[in-house]
Amino acid sequence: MLKKIGFAAIILVCAAALVALGLLSYIGSYNRYWADDWCYNRDFQSLGVLGSLQGYFFTGPSALRGYSTNRYALTLLSGLLYIPGILGVRILAVLIIVLWLGGLLWLLSNLSELYKPFPKSAVFPSAVFLVCFMLYFSPQRFQILYWRSGVHYSFTIIGGIFLAALLSSQMIRERARRLANYGIAVLAFTAGGLSETGCAYLFSAALLLLAAAWLGKRSRRTWAQRSFAGILTACLALLASMLVLIVSPSNDRYQSMSVKPASLAVVPFLSLRFSLDFIRDSFKSLSLPHLVFVVFFMALAVLQEVLASAGSPSTKPRTAGWVVVATAFVTFLLIAAIQAPTVYFYNSVPEPRAQSLSRFTMLIGLAVIAWVLGQQAIRSWGGKRSLELTAVLCITLCAAYTARLTVNNSGELRLFEVRARLWDQRDAALRMAQAQGLSRADAIAIDTKGWGVEDMLITGRQMNGQWVSNCFSQYYGLEAVRAVSP
Repeated sequence: MLKKIGFAAIILVCAAALVALGLLSYIGSYNRYWADDWCYNRDFQSLGVLGSLQGYFFTGPSALRGYSTNRYALTLLSGLLYIPGILGVRILAVLIIVLWLGGLLWLLSNLSELYKPFPKSAVFPSAVFLVCFMLYFSPQRFQILYWRSGVHYSFTIIGGIFLAALLSSQMIRERARRLANYGIAVLAFTAGGLSETGCAYLFSAALLLLAAAWLGKRSRRTWAQRSFAGILTACLALLASMLVLIVSPSNDRYQSMSVKPASLAVVPFLSLRFSLDFIRDSFKSLSLPHLVFVVFFMALAVLQEVLASAGSPSTKPRTAGWVVVATAFVTFLLIAAIQAPTVYFYNSVPEPRAQSLSRFTMLIGLAVIAWVLGQQAIRSWGGKRSLELTAVLCITLCAAYTARLTVNNSGELRLFEVRARLWDQRDAALRMAQAQGLSRADAIAIDTKGWGVEDMLITGRQMNGQWVSNCFSQYYGLEAVRAVSP
């Protein structure tokens, strides 16, 4: 009877998380172009996708925002999404969620082969719950899920997940495939080209994995022997992408900025301090969500033992302690690596959308630690119905909390609907003005307050003044556009 109740509780929490993700996907159907999108669209329209990739070398007025863009992978991604027109941004949220879930399912399935205390039956609940909490509690959900020019941070995570999945596939095969290493190289170089912050993050993670594989290889661990070449390939490809980003002509813009780069000597110390600040502020500002997240994975570990037909292996207490310490240490280092590029270039913490990488890393670390602690609870108090009933109750409460996320965020749908309707009206009017041969036109100004993204008209605080307005006008073939109230 307890098995059936436990299974039903897990099904319930999965259903609640899927509904929550479904709401975010449906909201995305009302997504449109904003800010940098217009400059990319202008280039794609006149130069094509491949021609726009040469924007790496653009200078002066022809360049995006007055300077070249070094994020070659973001240009390619935006170009692919531009090809189907407005449909490309309407399906963006669905694409991100599906890829994120699919990559996690693949990766966690491989890890369940390597780490037996994590069974395959826990793969789907873990993946769907993690993605749900990551998106709902992202420091900047709109930019990493809906804004085409801002999703390079979510695609950095997706690229990292698929890269880890390829590497873990090499670990579990009887014989590593050389062809897979070529795919690893291409994927690593592409993912590294999405942003400086993302590249530093992935490169740091790959280096830590390489160190672990080197130690494992010396100890004749089969997983390390099979995957060492692939991990080394990933490191070299990410290093190459970092060099390409560094030598970009776009880096000249930092010389004209009022904020001077930080000294290389203080970057590690500031990065570590900002990493600690982020973790502390996360627990302080989102204490309940983090508590629910940890409780879920601890309870899931307990219930997996109840649902297993035979007792699953558990980690020894001493080993479990080292796993917890190592996980916390690696999590802290990776969050510090995310801070480093912004610390150097701007002498400050990363913007919220970049901190989404930190939130994802922190949640992964908490999930691992919570699972290990749940396994130790089974080892210490296994067979006690009070522990099992508590786990069922916790999972049920987690399902209720997840369902509450859907209810509390359903109001966003109305905002997206209104703004999409105004956007479509404006688009139709400007296309008509273009067809009539007009050089100037009025455009509805759309309020994007709270989204952290600009409409087509902005203040002159950016490096090149009204660059969004200029790109917006040029995309529609007009000399100038005047904003009017809706």
